[in-house]
Amino acid sequence: MPFENWAMGMSELVNHIDYGNFFDKVMELDPNIRFVATYDGQFNAKFREGVEGYFKDEEIKSSLSKAQKRWDSRKQMGLKIGDPKYAMAQYGKVNRITIPLDNDGIILVTTEIDVDINKLVTEIIDARNEFFN
Repeated sequence: MPFENWAMGMSELVNHIDYGNFFDKVMELDPNIRFVATYDGQFNAKFREGVEGYFKDEEIKSSLSKAQKRWDSRKQMGLKIGDPKYAMAQYGKVNRITIPLDNDGIILVTTEIDVDINKLVTEIIDARNEFFN
């Protein structure tokens, strides 16, 4: 299933090998992963097949933009306490994990509640390093 590039609009699908393969790799890490997205000047994302999102397209884009701003804030604190490795919030229905993609980008992954966060984060970081570093 191709992923969606929201800079072009949710209805237009693109076939970008790095992101598409990266998203597939992340989805293979754990069946509890619902959604994976990147923001690096463009929004790119993929839902697990058969998963319904809780947000509308515009809400997802807004949420990713806000996550990027929060990540920028964490990087500023990192000047004194060290670089942030990831951030995680648990909501009533999902976990939401944010991991840096590069100096300016982020990876956002949502999962079902029952998942080993530390193991999964390590695996996502390994996949990121394989595809983007």
